[in-house]
Amino acid sequence: MLSLSVSIIWLLAMLGAAVHGRDSAIGMAGLIRAGAAFAIILPLALWLSPQPNWVAVLVGITAAWRLIAGRSAAAGPFRAGATAALAASLAAAAGISPYIAAALTVLALALALLLRSREPDPDGSPRELLLVVVALATPLVGLLADMLFGWQSAAMLNREAIEINAPSPPAWAVGITALALLAGLVKGLRTKQ
Repeated sequence: MLSLSVSIIWLLAMLGAAVHGRDSAIGMAGLIRAGAAFAIILPLALWLSPQPNWVAVLVGITAAWRLIAGRSAAAGPFRAGATAALAASLAAAAGISPYIAAALTVLALALALLLRSREPDPDGSPRELLLVVVALATPLVGLLADMLFGWQSAAMLNREAIEINAPSPPAWAVGITALALLAGLVKGLRTKQ
């Protein structure tokens, strides 16, 4: 399960890095920014012992940042290099040599950037939708193994659970809560109109 999630996270991170890299024209300044981000983030991530859960969350946050802030010719290559570095660090932590992981990741990013079209994408293009998928799916894939392990642990602990007789809340407390929720809903609808 872990190797599958690492592969999926690597793929989603590289797709996100390719979309980030499309934010600026292919030029020396963009390559320097992407290379600098890669060179700074990769050793830092390897030093912190990358785990699929936090790498996936960082990749998702980077994609969400791009979706919220919009395109930026200055920040696009930086986000591309940082996302690719996180992908390479995760591949290295999975057992691939760090040099091979870095080389393959840089090669994949370079191919994605060189094979792109020259004109910028309009908003709402399939590549923008791909970034939405990266922002939503990557943290889920990264945290899936932790959720399954937690579910299994909770099931094992529940087998020997002690029965606790907690009183149910009184009907009047439930009624007041329901009325408060209803009043808030009605007020929200009236304010919106």
